[in-house]
Amino acid sequence: MDENNTEMDENNSELASDEIQSTPIDNDSKAVNIGSGVRVDGRIEGAETSDVSGTLTGTLKSSNININSKGAFSGDMSGQEITISGNVDGEINSESYLIVNNSANIKGVIEYASLQVSYGARIQGTLRHRGSVQSYTPISDDEIKEDEISENQESDQ
Repeated sequence: MDENNTEMDENNSELASDEIQSTPIDNDSKAVNIGSGVRVDGRIEGAETSDVSGTLTGTLKSSNININSKGAFSGDMSGQEITISGNVDGEINSESYLIVNNSANIKGVIEYASLQVSYGARIQGTLRHRGSVQSYTPISDDEIKEDEISENQESDQ
């Protein structure tokens, strides 16, 4: 019996030393992944990439944001490059570009520098373009005729 107990203790100590030697998982890429069926309430800041297939409620600040077709977000999000295929309710602030795929359903305020919306996407709310917007002033027919007359007179001389 003593021999068996000694063997068990040796085996247990070996297992314990294996557990101690295992290396922790390192996330140097600063990636956040919220899987399908997972619900998170809170604030995420400083992530390079955020991929949401579950439900996130709160604030999301990340360089690259992807709300998948099964994903749902409620709150304020801001990032450089944002792609939305799921449900979003809140404020979206895209510093570079925003892609809204056909399965997206968005309610809220959207601020963007560049926007691409696929046919079939649903957007309810306010769209605001970031940066400078050039105003358009239509030219009347009278102004066009005057320009043509002056050009013809110059070419005749």
